[in-house]
Amino acid sequence: MYEMFDIRKKFMGAISTKEDWQIAEAVHEFVEEEVMPCRQDLEGGWHRDETLAHNTLEKILKGLVDLGLQKAFLPKEMGGLGITSAVTGYIIDYELSRGDIALWMIHPGLISWALYPALVSGRMDLVEELFKDKLLDDKPHKACVVITEPAGGVNIMDPSMHGQTITTTARLEGDEWVINGQKIWPCNSGDADIVYLTACTTDPKKGEEGIALVYVPPDTPGLSVGKRIEKMGLCMTDFNTEIFYEDVRVPKHYRVAGPGKDAEILHDLSAQARLFCSAQMTGAAEAVLEIVLNYTKERRIVKPVREHSLHASTIADMAIAIETSRAYGLQVAWMADHSEIYGRWGSPAMLARCSAAKVYTGDQALWVTNKATELMGSYGIAFDYNVEKYLRDVKVMQLVEAGQQRGRLDVALGFYQFGW
Repeated sequence: MYEMFDIRKKFMGAISTKEDWQIAEAVHEFVEEEVMPCRQDLEGGWHRDETLAHNTLEKILKGLVDLGLQKAFLPKEMGGLGITSAVTGYIIDYELSRGDIALWMIHPGLISWALYPALVSGRMDLVEELFKDKLLDDKPHKACVVITEPAGGVNIMDPSMHGQTITTTARLEGDEWVINGQKIWPCNSGDADIVYLTACTTDPKKGEEGIALVYVPPDTPGLSVGKRIEKMGLCMTDFNTEIFYEDVRVPKHYRVAGPGKDAEILHDLSAQARLFCSAQMTGAAEAVLEIVLNYTKERRIVKPVREHSLHASTIADMAIAIETSRAYGLQVAWMADHSEIYGRWGSPAMLARCSAAKVYTGDQALWVTNKATELMGSYGIAFDYNVEKYLRDVKVMQLVEAGQQRGRLDVALGFYQFGW
């Protein structure tokens, strides 16, 4: 164990409660003992054995349930752990992602993302009806947040577009919302069994007043998914598909908040996703640095290669990239925990900060993983050494939540407003 990787020291004692620290340390130990030894199996080995990948993932997800992460963000009065701190979530995300980037995203991350709108709107009736039983179950369950579309792409997340590019419609008929449209790429889109939180529009001409967030149970008639999209990274852990809504009918009260308020929540979700993407990529970069440190200690040219100045300087730059990425991510998470000072998640300034965290850490993590392949030579691209998997996964994460280019524009929007 390198002192700079010590969980208590690298996070600067950022977590304030004893209970949250216990959870974070339990996650760290779980990753070391249960995830690190089988990282390759999460992709089904070199030959992409789907059965091996599925069984490995299910075993790990069951472990996360046993740790309490499935109910982590459920209020205590409902039997959950009641975690509300962004800092705590950031650290759990970071530690899980050292083992595999997808673990936070497909399980506790997306559950918290789907649950947040109901919680922040005070819709405890929806939490009780749609979430509680499955989150308290001893088997793993998944949620899906459905935003992106084939045509609109990342423009749906562009705050300056005010929801005008959303084509999936929600029409109120009596006591039901009738949803029609097509979505693509959401995480867990092929296997969510809790709920599909769907971003729709009641009328694109109404802008943000027309944005609607509606919960759709997975067994609702008219809801269907397409074939799995094969990707360069997150190959067997995240199930991405097209999603089709054909006269999908759900009760009127499944809409989260209402005109204007749903748009605010959608901006909140975008900011949250970007911050937690940054935690994922930084955690992965740390795992890669540890691999490099161990490899360059054993690889010798007269002496361990990490003692040669070229290798030592590169390792130092990798460490600097990770240290600065983590420090800024924690700062933004702390700001999110103090909304009375810095504003709500989706405010222009906080969206800019969260976007900056994702853009910066994404660039740094990709640089770190790429440099690792150079320091390790042929072994850096060898499947058995894990670096090439982190490299592929980090590149995928750069593209999640609007990508690096859209993120940069949202940083600028934190300083001044402009349109297209």
